[in-house]
Amino acid sequence: MNFYPAPSIIQAEIYVHIPDSLRCTGQPTDWKGGSVLPASDIFLEGPTYLDGNLYVTDIPYGRILKIDSQKQVTECVRYDGEPNGIAVREDGCMIIADYKQGLLVFDPSKGEISQFLTRRNLERFKGLNDLIVSSKEEVYFTDQGQTGMTDPTGRVYRLSPDGRLDCLVDNGVSPNGIALSPDERFLYVAMTRSNSVWRLPLNADGSTTKAGLFFQSFGCAGPDGLAFDEEGSLFICHPSLGSVFVVDADGVPKARIVSAVGGGKNLTNCTFGGEDGKTIFITDSIQGNVQAVRWHCRGTVKAK
Repeated sequence: MNFYPAPSIIQAEIYVHIPDSLRCTGQPTDWKGGSVLPASDIFLEGPTYLDGNLYVTDIPYGRILKIDSQKQVTECVRYDGEPNGIAVREDGCMIIADYKQGLLVFDPSKGEISQFLTRRNLERFKGLNDLIVSSKEEVYFTDQGQTGMTDPTGRVYRLSPDGRLDCLVDNGVSPNGIALSPDERFLYVAMTRSNSVWRLPLNADGSTTKAGLFFQSFGCAGPDGLAFDEEGSLFICHPSLGSVFVVDADGVPKARIVSAVGGGKNLTNCTFGGEDGKTIFITDSIQGNVQAVRWHCRGTVKAK
């Protein structure tokens, strides 16, 4: 039960519309976004800001697109995969959470894709969704597959720089977006099919205990992408409600970002970027837009 008043509403603006010339009309992969809707000519995800450019993925067509500071859009790479979340490593390369192939590496300077971690003990993953890289170069990622209320076996992993792979969660109800608190003491995971966000304390020995419910919502599809600002506020994308909910470190509502005029409902993921790191970019997946809102402080993922 929530006794707090409704938060202020902020309307996003369309930052860029992926042009028709970069829409795909060919046969997509078998990936259908978990939706009953027919396959579309694009499905944007995984916004990531690097060196003045915004990168997004196009899951069903195996593409990574780049949007430069002049809002010009180019196709960086197309390959046999289903890329979802992407995160930047210290060396400037990006790790991709690919639903079809596992963890991959994209080198934006060369436009090349290479394998990174495609199996766990010879077993394929269920279907990776999103990831984040810590300041220690640990990779936290969600293995969502088709898990849900009737199959709560989604997994959350941590891959250490030395190659050790730890399973932190094995009973996830469709684990999706993932984020680290600014001090990296807590891991937050969106559990889409239970319409919730879990909060996992990260212990000194690398384990997690007393995981709890941090955020509860409603709708046909629950929370998706997550991002933090430097004040500790969590941005929670909710594709079935056409919103990004902003709550403080205690879970108290602060703001609700709603879709832009002329934009779509399917707001799937977000990231901070721009020259000062104070712009929140949001993927408007089915419409093929990137929406944006100016915020009063930077995100914890600094503009690189």
